[in-house]
Formats: sequence, C-alpha cells, structure tokens
Amino acid sequence: MLKIALAGFSQGYYAVEYLRYLSKLKGIEVAVICDLGMDDAYVRECAGISAHDFADELQAFLCHSYENVLDLKPDALLLCSETKDHGRMAMEAVKAGIHTFVSKPLGFSFPQIRGLKGLKREGVCLLCGNPLKYEQGIVEFHDRIQGGEIGKVYSIRIMLNHLAMTRQHWERDQSKSGGPLGTYGVYLFDLARWITGYPIEKMAAFGGNYATPEIMMEDTVKIAGIQAGGGQCSLELYAGIRHEFPFIQIEAVGTKGTLITNYGNYTMIGQTEKGAKLGTLRNTDMTMGEMNHFLDCILHKEAERCSLEDMIYVTRCIDAAFLSIKEQKIVHLERGE
Repeated sequence: MLKIALAGFSQGYYAVEYLRYLSKLKGIEVAVICDLGMDDAYVRECAGISAHDFADELQAFLCHSYENVLDLKPDALLLCSETKDHGRMAMEAVKAGIHTFVSKPLGFSFPQIRGLKGLKREGVCLLCGNPLKYEQGIVEFHDRIQGGEIGKVYSIRIMLNHLAMTRQHWERDQSKSGGPLGTYGVYLFDLARWITGYPIEKMAAFGGNYATPEIMMEDTVKIAGIQAGGGQCSLELYAGIRHEFPFIQIEAVGTKGTLITNYGNYTMIGQTEKGAKLGTLRNTDMTMGEMNHFLDCILHKEAERCSLEDMIYVTRCIDAAFLSIKEQKIVHLERGE
C-alpha cells in the first residue's frame, strides 16, 4: 500500500478533490490528514468542509502540525498550504525522502524556492502543480506544435480569464498568495515555454487593479516578451470578465500555419496551406490527470511534467514581470539558476 498524506486545506477545491480521487484507487491508503493547526472556520472557508469531517469521510488519522506528518513517514504527500509556505514545506518533505506533490504554484518568487536548489534527492519525486499541463486540448496543442505541424512558432498568445481569488482571506494578502499574477503566472509562463520549447529572454509588463479593489494589487496584467530564438509571446491575465468566457485561449502562428484553441466540442482548429484540421473531441479531467501523473512519477514511469527547474524559471519570470510593472521598463531575465 502507498501511504498518502495531505498537509493543509488552503488550496481549497484542489486539496479535497485530489485526496478524494486518490482514496478511491487500489493500493492507496490515506494515512494522515493535517490541518496545520488552522481553526475550523479557516478550513471551512477554504475547503467547504471541516478537517474533522474530511478525515472521517476518508477514515484517516487527523493531526494538527506538519512535524507530526513528517514523523509518521508517509510514502507521499500532497502539499496544499498557503503558497508562501510551499517552498519551505516541500524542502522539509524532500529532505525526509517523501515523494511530494505541491498544489500550484510551488512559489511566486524565486527566494521562496531557492532552498530547494541542489536538494532534490535521487529517487524522490517533487511534482509541482500546473493543471493545464493535463488539459487535453493544451496537451494536444503542445504535441502538434512540437511535431512541426505549423513549423517554427514566431508568435504565441496566451489569454487566461479567471476572477481574482478573494473569497479566502489569505488569498487577498499578496505576501501569502502572490496575488493573481503570483497565482496564475505558472499557467502563462510555463505553458508558453512548454508549448514552443523556448524560454522568455526579455519582457515588458503592465497591469492594474480594474475589477477587485479589495485586494489592492494588479488583477489584470499584459506581458509582451521575446523568447530565445526570436519568437514573440503575448501573455494576458484578466480578472474582470464576468460573463461566461473560456478559461484559457491560445493562438500560435508559425511559418507553416496557425493553431487556435477552440473550447467548443473540439480542442482546437488548425489551419495550414494543406487546409483546416480539427482537434479531437474534448474529454478531460485535469485533477485526475495530475494525480495519475504523480503516481507514475513515484513509480518512476514518467519524469515530472512540471519540475523544480520549470518552477525556478516561472518564479524568475514572475519576479521580472512585477519589476517591469513597478519600474515601467523592459526587463532582461537572468540566465541559469
């Protein structure tokens, strides 16, 4: 039996749904659930259920400190605490030899995850959350571009539509959550590099607070970047779209044609000199995808799709975007780690 632990309820839906899914699989035992000492009102605000009731539901041992979790030596851990604590807690788990999945993002600033550099242990999995890397249309988009269908990509636009997270008190604190850009930057920056294969080398960003004055930080951000190899990228985060609208839209223009996501029945529409080509019919569950991949990583069947190296790159991009917004200038990203 693979013994799984949950630490924290701050990530709300993800904390609960990840563990519920895993608990239904053969060979999995939910060994311990930890509320990290948060009171019942906090846990209910985040997850919609008390820690006690959730532990009863899954017939798991409930504890209140992270040290207790580590002392119990589970095989694997789901880390769903406040984002500011992800790096520190992941470091302690990896040092203890525990396979660790961190709900997105691992961090929203490079200093938060710096301690993980060089700490990765042989045979110990550290998988960072990015649900969109398991969304069928995004995976197909990546595979078709990497397969050369539209040639070399010289322009990619990624638009993310998500209301700013304001329901939970900790999410309204930029020092704890990173705000909308800190929370969703992993989608924009990680996907742009993963899909095209090229990192951003310089960027200009601007943003403002347009829809959620209560959070007193940027809720809408636009970024223009130049990728290695000379390609352009346009990354957009909107927190003010109130009507029904796709969560994400991606358009890539290459030397041989274009690919555009389509959130109807088909995953995308491709158009080249050979004609138009539809994607597959959409059928996806990102939560299941992340957890199945985590189990495959633990069993050494696959490498981490969103790795520490990916998150080092993402946090550097987020730091650069905030700096560009603050100083109103083009920022060149540092090379290396």
